[in-house]
Amino acid sequence: MRYLQGCAVLLLCLIFTGCAHVQPPVELDQEFWSDKEQVIGVAMTPVVPPRLILTGNQGLLDLAINTGVNSKLSTHVSTWDLTDVNTLPDAIIAKLEAKGYKTKRIEERIDLAKYKETKFKEGYMERDISSLKTAYGIDRLLLVAIDSTGATRSYYSVVPTSAPIPIVSGRGILVDVQDSRLRWFKRFEVTQPAQGEWDQPTYSNLSNAFYQAVDNSRQLFVTPFAQ
Repeated sequence: MRYLQGCAVLLLCLIFTGCAHVQPPVELDQEFWSDKEQVIGVAMTPVVPPRLILTGNQGLLDLAINTGVNSKLSTHVSTWDLTDVNTLPDAIIAKLEAKGYKTKRIEERIDLAKYKETKFKEGYMERDISSLKTAYGIDRLLLVAIDSTGATRSYYSVVPTSAPIPIVSGRGILVDVQDSRLRWFKRFEVTQPAQGEWDQPTYSNLSNAFYQAVDNSRQLFVTPFAQ
């Protein structure tokens, strides 16, 4: 397993979220832990289905050929189960409520693109989500943002330069809904190469690696609220 950070995480941010600025990580502080009166809404952003992403130096014809060669693999990747991703809010709520914090599960998928964009200011969300305070009766929003799931495979022209590597990437966001101040912010990218041969008829080793990546990403979200 590898946790890729720095340039790789920034590149995925630009590809999947279109962000123009880079918000540094924000760690949970003592002010958060000492305040148990705030109601914390816990929700997810829409999750894109798993997909195979072909990267590397490829022309349009190369990409068309490589896409065709990988069609069976792409179909298989698209069937990977995201249940353990989609139940992340419930796992976080269980940890918070065990510590005495007030929570509210928000079933709506929070699509940040639908909220008014604000000027970038470090330590603050770039969207005005203040309407959620009235809509759900919350003071803070803990958002599980999964930006990409599936696998990547690199090519040089039509020559593969890597095996498919399962990946889960995204952001953890805890924000005061009234003023958009970030209380916690973490980007992550988890990759998990398959153990043994990846190209079995049923791709079982590759699938197992994906579910390991999902489990590791769950830990990145849950652990900060379980300490």
